Amino acid sequence: MLRSLRQVANKSLAAVAFVLLCCSVGLTEAQENAQLQIPPSLVECYNTSYFMNRDNRLPYNLETLITLIEKVENSFGFDQDITQLSIALLHRFRQDGIQRAPGVTAAPGVLPYSPTGFQFPKFRILLSRLIPGNALRFPNSTLTREERCSLHFMLSSSFDTQVRGDENQVCNNLSQYRAQRLPRAVGLPQQRRSNFVGDVEILDDMQTRAGKKTAPGAQQRVNPVSFDYYDDVGYGYTGSDSNTISQCPVENGVIRTKWGNVAAGNLIAGIAAGLQPQTVQLRSLLALSSRRPGYSQNMPQVATVSVDNRYAATLAGDLAEVALVQVPMSSTGQATVGASGAWNSTVMPKWYFLSQRQNMEMTDAEIRGGLDGLIIALNIGTWRQQASNLKLSQLLRMYYSLDGVLNSGIMACSRAYYFQQNIQPTTLNVQASAFAQVLDREMQLRVTLSPDAIANFAASAASALGAYLPNMNDISCTVSGALPQDASLLITPMTNIYVFLDTTWPYYQVVDYVNYVLENLNINPYASSVTLLAAQDGSVMVNTTNYISDIFEGWNVTTHATFVQGFNLPNVLRTVQNFTYSYMNGQQANSTVGGLSLVALLIPYMSTVSATDSSYATTQLQYIGEQIPDLRFIYYAGGTVSRFSAFVQDPTQDLFPLSVGTNAATAGGPVVMRIKKIPRQIVNPRCGAAWYTSTWGTDQMAQYARPGVINFYRMVPNYFYGANSGRYLNIQSQYSSVTYTVCTSRSVVLPQQNSSSSSNSSGDQTCVQLQGNTFSYDLSAACSGYNTIHECPPLYVSVQAPTTVTQVTPCTDAACQTPDQMRYIVSVVNLGCFNGVAGLTASFLTILLALIAAHQLV
Repeated sequence: MLRSLRQVANKSLAAVAFVLLCCSVGLTEAQENAQLQIPPSLVECYNTSYFMNRDNRLPYNLETLITLIEKVENSFGFDQDITQLSIALLHRFRQDGIQRAPGVTAAPGVLPYSPTGFQFPKFRILLSRLIPGNALRFPNSTLTREERCSLHFMLSSSFDTQVRGDENQVCNNLSQYRAQRLPRAVGLPQQRRSNFVGDVEILDDMQTRAGKKTAPGAQQRVNPVSFDYYDDVGYGYTGSDSNTISQCPVENGVIRTKWGNVAAGNLIAGIAAGLQPQTVQLRSLLALSSRRPGYSQNMPQVATVSVDNRYAATLAGDLAEVALVQVPMSSTGQATVGASGAWNSTVMPKWYFLSQRQNMEMTDAEIRGGLDGLIIALNIGTWRQQASNLKLSQLLRMYYSLDGVLNSGIMACSRAYYFQQNIQPTTLNVQASAFAQVLDREMQLRVTLSPDAIANFAASAASALGAYLPNMNDISCTVSGALPQDASLLITPMTNIYVFLDTTWPYYQVVDYVNYVLENLNINPYASSVTLLAAQDGSVMVNTTNYISDIFEGWNVTTHATFVQGFNLPNVLRTVQNFTYSYMNGQQANSTVGGLSLVALLIPYMSTVSATDSSYATTQLQYIGEQIPDLRFIYYAGGTVSRFSAFVQDPTQDLFPLSVGTNAATAGGPVVMRIKKIPRQIVNPRCGAAWYTSTWGTDQMAQYARPGVINFYRMVPNYFYGANSGRYLNIQSQYSSVTYTVCTSRSVVLPQQNSSSSSNSSGDQTCVQLQGNTFSYDLSAACSGYNTIHECPPLYVSVQAPTTVTQVTPCTDAACQTPDQMRYIVSVVNLGCFNGVAGLTASFLTILLALIAAHQLV
């Protein structure tokens, strides 16, 4: 009787397994990345040597990842929510374990790459059984080939372990900086640093030294690493430390963040699993094993537990790899987790070198990525209830900040604390053991393991992770509750910046210094924009864009060499004048009230300005000051920057040295702070570049602020000169429960309420509380008593959002970078259009004629 019942049960189980297996096979066509070859959609990244040269890929950092995701989210007709997009990203771009076949040359019909690394079986299980879906509706044309392949390489985990020939230099430097690593607390956002002392990672220091030795004008490649397209070799499952393996291998699928290096594939997988959570009986997963014969006679004791896809996609999945690949080969039988590493550059990270060549089954980056993915997975359901339209880019931007996600206090820098407080060791142990049983049946190991041994090895791996986490020396979240003395620390950059680059700078010398500045200016849709131009003739190097990835893609060592070298200040002034005229006319056409600062960043090499050009530039700058009063010139120059003192409004604030030999953060940080402190424009959009209007009325714009952020504005007197009744600036709150602080001044450029004082007024500064109503500033006689526009001071305004907010409807506007941004309206009423160009015309013509006469005499 018992034997009959057992036979019936086995038949029923087989039937269930057959149904599940059929369902899995039905999805195979849509899950091409889970197959045992490079899928057709990824062949474009491997059928040419172009992408094997990492200089042709975008930087591996969080900002690049978010930018590419935003490009997809903002594409025309895109209607997928965060769940669909997260799953599509995995199924379209991720394939772990890709290795090159040793000794095989690419030939027609032969692609010498295949997913043979130990990472692939786990990935295959996830995509085919635990995070089902497809990428059939992914808008591929939204991204360029460079962007698609860069996204693939950022999301796909593997190792390049071949000996490169540069180990004596790279690996020795890695050991040096690893020894210097210290745990640190983080203060304010602008004090964030990488995991390495002085924000220098391996080759940054070598690049600095090499840069000092480069002859002027030389295009020296500082990066000492060069992988041959035909020399990649596979890592396999061996874990060997033979002489064919580099002392510091390269880990792929890692991105750099301010909170530590992260395996992006684990992160996105965790988010996708959290958005589509499921628990599957271990018995059911084992029934689907590719090695099914005999499974019913060798069913592990834990077969009654369920596998949680949130754990399998993150920490438990990597712990299972440690249990199966590493521990059985260990002489001690004990697991080891963690493998630290460092980048070739903190600004343009392309190579991530590990500090060890053994026990790489769960690296530091995978630990952080898995932990971040799991934390988000366990909380994403609650966050979506608070913000149903939450975007993937918004989630990443909040989590990797000091603000956290939707007032939850959950953020990347608190990952270790969250792990200790919320993730039970027992749960992690059970999940690691259960998934290891599944993975064992899909992975070709060098040994044969019993279920009990697998369970013991998984427990050892989970225990090792618990012991290792406190020693990772990651940045902690020690944040002061007091407002900082420097208001720029609370500013979200919003600027329209024109960058004029002297291409005499060797590309590899200047690229990090320029990109560091741009990466910190919030270049995103509905935020800052950038235009890159050649400083000799004003040629466009990269057209105006809201995506930082366009700069990385459009400006490289090849394109850099195609532009005329030199710095011609008159040409720069003519070019920026034409661009800003078009910008002002665009504001007029779109009734845009401003909202961005206007900056020209000039990056000359060692050149000087001739006497003739200096005379022209001085007068032209006066003209520009009248015609484009909001435009600010900043120099970020090689050599002695004081030679440009005559060409800026304030030499003490607007001149910065670009000294090759200092790291990018040290040189570029002050430039970023200066740009952030330039207030956003408030303009009369009816004026345009012609400074004329025949109409009057009200124009407005929506503005946004995250909790605790201050937005600073400036309105030049050209819009309110002369007495005229009914002329106002209004700021209207959109929430009855939110109290903004609005400060105004005619002399304080960055007015803000003194948090240590109960007074709302101080000198020439007045602050009021705004809650559910409108603040109005009467501009009818704002220039009373001043004889000229030049004498009448601008109006400076700030709007500060409260630090904590409750019961506010999440922001769903397209311009909201995060759902917790608060909206308010800035409107202008009956502004005028005045400038002082007429007074300068005569003097300008006089100097111009004099220059022509002098030229003829010569």
